[in-house]
Amino acid sequence: GCGAGQGYELLTKIDQRDLNLGLFHQRIMERGDVAIYLGVDLSHAMVDRGNELYAADPTIRFVQGDLNEGLHAIATEQPFDLYFCAYGSLSHLTAPSLESLLQEVVAHAANGSLIVMDLLGRNSLEWPNLWTATTDDEAFCDYTMSYLYRDLNNQVAPDVEVEHFPMRYWGGDEIVDLVERVNQATGSRGGSNAGLKIHKKFDRSIFVGRHIDTGEYNSQLKPMRRTINRLHEDYMRTDLDLLFWEPKYIPTHPDERVNAFFDELMTSWNRLVDYTQERLQGQASLANVRDWDQLPAPLQFGLMTIDRVINSAEWMWVGDPRANIIEPQLGYALRNLEHKLERGLGCGHGLMVILEVEK
Repeated sequence: GCGAGQGYELLTKIDQRDLNLGLFHQRIMERGDVAIYLGVDLSHAMVDRGNELYAADPTIRFVQGDLNEGLHAIATEQPFDLYFCAYGSLSHLTAPSLESLLQEVVAHAANGSLIVMDLLGRNSLEWPNLWTATTDDEAFCDYTMSYLYRDLNNQVAPDVEVEHFPMRYWGGDEIVDLVERVNQATGSRGGSNAGLKIHKKFDRSIFVGRHIDTGEYNSQLKPMRRTINRLHEDYMRTDLDLLFWEPKYIPTHPDERVNAFFDELMTSWNRLVDYTQERLQGQASLANVRDWDQLPAPLQFGLMTIDRVINSAEWMWVGDPRANIIEPQLGYALRNLEHKLERGLGCGHGLMVILEVEK
């Protein structure tokens, strides 16, 4: 689902690097680099709105199509360099439908074309009831966007009707199996060597997924997403005790790799929060951090970041250095832990997969 241009805006607003202090952004893909953007959405209203908003740009078009029916909507187009799906849209498809769609993309694409898939992660803390799913049917569950309608007390007004719709949730191993099946099918057609290579798969929004706060599927969780967001509020100090994870919040997964990952992330997360608290009180220093050589590199980087930020904030004129500088940097450091420690097992709200077409 491309929406009314949201996908295009995502693609053309990615910076080449995080540290870019010039007046103008240096994008990975500038608008002028896009020879043609063709958005496909199930909704006629979204397609009409997209064509209206971008009517002045002949390189941008939107068409109506149902990906459950394959690539019919773009079958006559030339191969694309990038086939991009965001907002979990491919989780609307069953495993057989997604497999068939990928086979069609392989046939349509050129050698080296990339496919970006955004799926819902089945091993997320948000829905442990799906952790034992072994069939395609069991990996489906009604999804809701109730987080859009909740007030500050996490309640939905009685007169608001929240839609529920079935979505397919994916684990990292399932993606490997899916790609293998696609390759077997595409490679067996006329002796072709065409197929897919997994370029990268990674989890996103692991401890801060949308439904971590709502408790819609797991009522045992604490509202960590909301607490993390508070770290970025100007002139508002956050009780850092609310950032700690306890083992009781994380159920035991049948896959020991998932348990090991959650344990490493939770331990690193708590260690960084604890150091920040002690450093703010003048009771800690990097020189006294125990077992430094045994710590994961992302945690070491986070500890050094917080230490340097607190040192620097002492002489900055910012009104409230803790609220305005230190706490936001703690938020970024915790995010970096998720980015660097994830293992692509489907443990986040989203499971991102980048595939490369080989012909």
